[in-house]
Amino acid sequence: MFGRDRSGTSRKAAQPAPSTKTDGRGRRLPGEQAIPNYTPSIAARSIDGHLLRTGSEVYAWYRLAPQRWSFRSDSQRRDLIAAIAGQYAELQGRWMHLRVTTRPYPIRMWAEAHVHNAHDRPSDVPGAQSFDDYLVGEQQQLMGRSMAEKEVYLGVQVQTRRVMDRAVERAAPLLRKIIPEAVDAELTALDSEVDHLDGVIGSSGLEGRPVGADEMSWLMHRSCSLGLPAPRTMPAVPTSTWEPEDLASFTDAADFHADPYAPTVTVRGRTGSNAGVKRHVAVLTVGQMHGLQIPESDDPWVQHADRLPAPVEWSARIYVRRPEEVSGELQRQMNKVRSQVKHYTDEHELEPPQSLSRQASRVLEVDDEMTSGFTALATRVRSWWRMSVSGNSEREALKLAQQLLDLYKPKVAIEHPEAQYSLAREFIPGEPLASGAYLRRGSVVWAASSVPTATAEVGDRRGILLGETCTATRRPVAWDPWMAQEIRDGSGLTSIVAGLGGGKSFLGGGIVYKTLRAGAHWTILDPSGPLSRLCELPELRPYARPINLLNAQPGILNPYRVVAEPQLEHFLDEEDPERSWRRERALAGATRRRLVLDVLTGVLPYDVARMPQTRIVLLRAVRMVGGRYDADPGQVIDALRRDSSEHHDHAVVVADFLDELRERMSLLIPEAGATRTPTSVTTGSPCSRWPG
Repeated sequence: MFGRDRSGTSRKAAQPAPSTKTDGRGRRLPGEQAIPNYTPSIAARSIDGHLLRTGSEVYAWYRLAPQRWSFRSDSQRRDLIAAIAGQYAELQGRWMHLRVTTRPYPIRMWAEAHVHNAHDRPSDVPGAQSFDDYLVGEQQQLMGRSMAEKEVYLGVQVQTRRVMDRAVERAAPLLRKIIPEAVDAELTALDSEVDHLDGVIGSSGLEGRPVGADEMSWLMHRSCSLGLPAPRTMPAVPTSTWEPEDLASFTDAADFHADPYAPTVTVRGRTGSNAGVKRHVAVLTVGQMHGLQIPESDDPWVQHADRLPAPVEWSARIYVRRPEEVSGELQRQMNKVRSQVKHYTDEHELEPPQSLSRQASRVLEVDDEMTSGFTALATRVRSWWRMSVSGNSEREALKLAQQLLDLYKPKVAIEHPEAQYSLAREFIPGEPLASGAYLRRGSVVWAASSVPTATAEVGDRRGILLGETCTATRRPVAWDPWMAQEIRDGSGLTSIVAGLGGGKSFLGGGIVYKTLRAGAHWTILDPSGPLSRLCELPELRPYARPINLLNAQPGILNPYRVVAEPQLEHFLDEEDPERSWRRERALAGATRRRLVLDVLTGVLPYDVARMPQTRIVLLRAVRMVGGRYDADPGQVIDALRRDSSEHHDHAVVVADFLDELRERMSLLIPEAGATRTPTSVTTGSPCSRWPG
């Protein structure tokens, strides 16, 4: 049983009586004739790959790629809308079914990955917040926000099924034994048309690809169990073909029920993790809209629903009209308006009402759109846009529905129609349009401006939590500081840019704290000072210390010490640990040499630093000292005085300049005879440090 109609009566799948074939003595013969036929309680009859067949139509389903919106200029946004409109125009004469659903982000998997990535995290301090408590708090923050990922699917009508195709489907069990190729003849005939649709939907704009078996299974489950929580586990999908009997796995998962005139539909889970779970679903529809200026001042209107702190499902039926159909209708409408105007002016000598003038202006405006510019983008559409929200109770569902109404005011009217049961079934792929009410007419550019795939793709969906986006799409932002180097093979340099009072220090402090809990090492240079309070936190106090550089120990900024010395135990998972360790030591030494060369060049007067001989003598002196971890810039100055090349005199001059600046470089050069400890030295003013 899939559902009940609005009167509450059960609607079961048709099951004809079994065959009663008998032998000559009147006894019933066993065999396949006794097996009852099964007819699904939904319109879909079979699924083959990304093709879904109903009793009268074939639809090809695609998964559309998400599109960035917030970080694009208006011209780029207009280009995106025009590209989508061009793809819609290619589908004239066809029906489209747009479905937007969500796939919840696995918070538990995020937490497990976060723990796995927290190498060498500090031990918990008695009396302070433990790492486990910190991680529980982060998960609670995620659970309080919509971490669901929006998925957009598009079904495109391939062709209308013929009588012969339906007859072959009914006789499929017998034909598959006798003439198996006859059963698949319909799909074979569709190959060229489907290839054309694959090319249209896959081009820039929609960037769709044929759905996979697991995606089609997910879409059917989410549609036939509308409003129920996403299943924790999905059944395995060993094949991409669903016969009529297989569709029962979708329809038997939930039971739809609607009382007469009820404002919601009751959906009750029957199998899996949703067994016994009940939700109330409110189905809304988009009404009149005006004054939208996309992208100049308004976001795509489908994206507004992403602000709701609960997932919103969308189902839109769009018919792309042929230009000749629209032209004839416009001509008839214009003739009607002219006749009415003539009736007022000629027969009654009265001024026609303003409503007639507005109608005439609108007809002329549409005609101008279709006859000027790129004619493909002037194609008109007829569409019906439904959305649904669900709650644990009818009151909760209606509260979310009211929040949606408030989100779209005043430019878009959201209506709450009757016949909730039939409207809820529209979300199921293959189901027919239940009601023609709230028809929305417009051009393909208007339909494309909804941009259902628009989203705020910010962050890495893993790592530490930074906050949430403040655009139309409200989404938490997670950031993995190590992803750039470990996965993307890029630089780990990250800049935080904002105006005065924009929150740079606050964000930086949050990043430092959360990555410290995950085992990162930090050196913070903060001239203003507030970040030094991180060292006072109970959980960080044993592992951090502030340092005031105004009276710090000489040599604390020694360039040779700021590059850590690689340890052999860090490379034990390599194929050849010792070789990898030696290579990394050589790279660390080269990094120290480049760093000290840049530092000493930077402190010299500009006129001296830009001389080519200066670079030569400094480079030679740095090479003489090498890239040892226990070296210091004072040894480079001594090497300059020992230079025996043709640039000896210039090397001595450079050494004299550096000696004059030795007092100013006290933080770079340790005092003579100072004990060199093997531990890392931390810098900052004030400075928070994590020991190496």
